Amino acid sequence: MGRSSCKYWKFIVHVICIIITAHCVNERLNYKIIIKFERHSTDIKHILIWTDLPGVQQQGQTHFIKKKCSKINCYFTKNRTLFGDVRYFDAIVFNAVDLKKDEKVDIPSERGVNQVYIFASNDSADKNYVCNPIYDGFFNWTWTYRQDSTIPYRFISIYNNRSEELGSHFPWPIHTEPINPTIKSLFATKSKGAAALLDECKSNSNREGFIQNLQKAMAKYNLTLDVFGNCGTKQCKRRSFGACNWRLKNQYFFYLALEDSIDHDFVTNAVLRAYKNNVVPVVYGGANYNHYLPPHSYIDAIKLGIPETAKIIYESIKNREQYYEFFKWRNHYQVRASTPLDACALCKKFAELQLKGRTSYDMIRKWWLPKYAERCWIDSLSKETPETTV
Repeated sequence: MGRSSCKYWKFIVHVICIIITAHCVNERLNYKIIIKFERHSTDIKHILIWTDLPGVQQQGQTHFIKKKCSKINCYFTKNRTLFGDVRYFDAIVFNAVDLKKDEKVDIPSERGVNQVYIFASNDSADKNYVCNPIYDGFFNWTWTYRQDSTIPYRFISIYNNRSEELGSHFPWPIHTEPINPTIKSLFATKSKGAAALLDECKSNSNREGFIQNLQKAMAKYNLTLDVFGNCGTKQCKRRSFGACNWRLKNQYFFYLALEDSIDHDFVTNAVLRAYKNNVVPVVYGGANYNHYLPPHSYIDAIKLGIPETAKIIYESIKNREQYYEFFKWRNHYQVRASTPLDACALCKKFAELQLKGRTSYDMIRKWWLPKYAERCWIDSLSKETPETTV
């Protein structure tokens, strides 16, 4: 056989191999379209956002690169058909708010052996509770405000004066310096007891009831508690928040930072309004605030109770030196807003944990909300249609 014949047969065999390989790939992917994408790095972790996730708008690696994450080898996408089969994704993130919709369970029909399923929430468990038992034993990781989550986050963070984030550890000096005269002068125009901003008149925490009871307790000391917003007598429309902040800063001694849910570790950035406007926050929530706020900078209303809270407010207004004590934290700390569902923390976790292939949360419903059975039972009653009487 001549050289030309050998080249001809080699070419034919090569073409046949290409055809067979292409056919096998199409069979494996069920003839679904594979979308081409560019990778900026090797060893990419492809993360599918199963439904919309707050804060994740840009897809691909762009999200991680623009945020200057320490790890950028992650790739976000909302395209379930990117690989033709969802089992090829390294991780799938599910938004807790969508898991509450039990009418139609939307989950992958098949699961990859090494896939990580992630439960994510940017709101309280009391709002985004889970009822369907299908999700027990479903998730490997959790990404929530709870500090025992696989990937915990905070709505606020505390920094020292060197801009170092402190987490839950706030070293308080044995000997603290009093605040300087410049800071004291910021309180010179204050004359009113406390203020609250309330736009939602009904909450799971019954903060509206707490306000009414505290108003009565403060009235015994001839102090007022003014409520701004849709649920109060004072108007504070969203477009005029600047004007309301000015009034808060210059007129009020205390601000009620009230959570709409009483949940473990749930502390939103509502308290920032007080710190930013030189007002002492009265906090109302289910968290251990010692792990979240500077020492001696707030009043914990649930821990102290309404009568004691009103008494401390009165005594602090009457004795300015006692009021100044609430601001000693400014000599040591800074309070800033944090990013819920920080994607940098998610990408970093892939380098730290090897939880693939096993379930970490066998009872996600109970872990997320211990009283889930009660909430789900109430939901089921509300969905029942009344019997028709003849």
